[in-house]
Formats: sequence, structure tokens, C-alpha cells
Amino acid sequence: MVAFHHLPIEAYPDVADNYVEVITQWPGISAEQIEQQVTIPLEIVMNGIPHVVHLRSFSLFGLSDIKLIFDDESDNDWNRERVLERLSQVTLPPGVNPQMGTDWSPVGQIYFFTLHSTNPAYDAMELKSWKIGLSKRASSLYRISWMLPVSAARRANTRFASTPTSSSPMA
Repeated sequence: MVAFHHLPIEAYPDVADNYVEVITQWPGISAEQIEQQVTIPLEIVMNGIPHVVHLRSFSLFGLSDIKLIFDDESDNDWNRERVLERLSQVTLPPGVNPQMGTDWSPVGQIYFFTLHSTNPAYDAMELKSWKIGLSKRASSLYRISWMLPVSAARRANTRFASTPTSSSPMA
């Protein structure tokens, strides 16, 4: 009976790929220069990381984005460590610093709730101030890595997305 209570069962299993995203900003530089001086050197350094099944990238005006997609046998923390090791080996122009994207999964964005009031004493601005306070407090909770307030234009209606996990004491 004890083992049953400690099984790692998730209400929403994560079926998304393991991936690590590397984002590099270099404001004011053309997409072609970004490709040649940032994206290609990063791709070269990232090649050869074990368990990588796809390496996808794009370059825009002032931005390079690389996604390394790993097989299902790999551990995401291990993948992030390998990418971080390789980032320390790349030579880029002065002032250009690549950063890893946040460790989250598209399946993690499943918790939504609505904040609204039918009481005329609480107008949209009052609800907005509550939203800001609630967002700050919720962001400090254990394993909440991201919050996105989404407001409806015609109603005082706000939704929050967070990334609860099965290991969270709040889940």
C-alpha cells in the first residue's frame, strides 16, 4: 500500500520531445550576419551531442534560435548540462552571449483559471492590480517557472498559465 502512494503518476503525461533551446540576441544585426557569425558556429559546436535526433535553427534580424531535440531515452537535465558545456566552447563576436531557454514542456501549460467579478465595485483596473499581485506571489511558489496573464478586451477577465509539476507540493 505504501508503494502505491509513492508511484510517480501524472494526471497529464508529458508526451512532448525532450529539447533544449538556445537563444542568442544581437540587436541591430542583419539575419544574414546572425546566420554566419552566430547560428552556424553554434550549430557546429552543438553537433555530436549524444542523443540528439534533430537540430533545428532559424536566424532573424538580431536573433538566433536553435532547438536541439533529443531522443526519449535521454534525461532532460543531462541534455541541458551537455548543451551548457558546449556553449562554453563556442567563439562568438564580442558582447554576444547565447542563453538556454527555460526548462518547460508544452504539456506543462495546463493550469488555467479566471479572475473576474460581477460586483460593480470592482472595475477592470481593480482586477488588474489583483492580477499583478497574484502573479508576483504565484511566481515565487515552488516549481512555478512561468506565468502568463491573458486579459480579455471587453471584460475584466484574466487567465494565468503556470507550469505545475507532479513533484510540486502545490500540485
